[in-house]
Amino acid sequence: MWVMKLNVPSETQFLGRMAVKYKVSMTGYILSHYKEGKWIYSTACGFMFGDEQNKKALLNNIKNEPDLVNIEIKNDFGIIVTKQPIIAEPLYNPRIIWIEPIVINYREKKNVWYIASFDKLLLEKVYSFAKKHFNAELIKLKEEKISNIGVLSILPELTKKQKHALEIAINNGYYDYPKKIKMETLAEIMGVSYSTYQAHLKKAEGKIMPLMCRNI
Repeated sequence: MWVMKLNVPSETQFLGRMAVKYKVSMTGYILSHYKEGKWIYSTACGFMFGDEQNKKALLNNIKNEPDLVNIEIKNDFGIIVTKQPIIAEPLYNPRIIWIEPIVINYREKKNVWYIASFDKLLLEKVYSFAKKHFNAELIKLKEEKISNIGVLSILPELTKKQKHALEIAINNGYYDYPKKIKMETLAEIMGVSYSTYQAHLKKAEGKIMPLMCRNI
């Protein structure tokens, strides 16, 4: 199978611009799409990560965006319907597989498209379109076997405080190597004691890690 990776600047896309503007990271996966008239309608699902005020600001303003058709959010999990001109059709060919969810990191101001197809020409058409309209950069295009498909898993239910503790850790580089911040500082950011923060974070990790290990 042929696989392709593209670097796509966030500011060239609707959700990417929103993520950078409001400092909210997102991860999502395209579920379905259909054509109607001169538009392609795409349904996707995913999660938001970031400061609560930033997320509220994004949701308050996203409804004014012309690309948005519908949106539903619960506990930072969302289902969204957007529309794009029919010229975006190369992105939605059913013979193309999205190997990994799209991750929009507002700090990096770019996201990676990782897709595959048995037909190399289809990937080349995606690249031509993305380069022209999104200023995409080709990372790789080669023939290789795929060992896994990373669709969005259903996350375990976290309490609001557990999720907040986890978001603070992720957004401040706690899981980077080497670590960019100490847990004591994360507790200060959250406004709780070290022991309280540690308990929230460890409980969140305890719920997520078994799920991840089952998927390895």
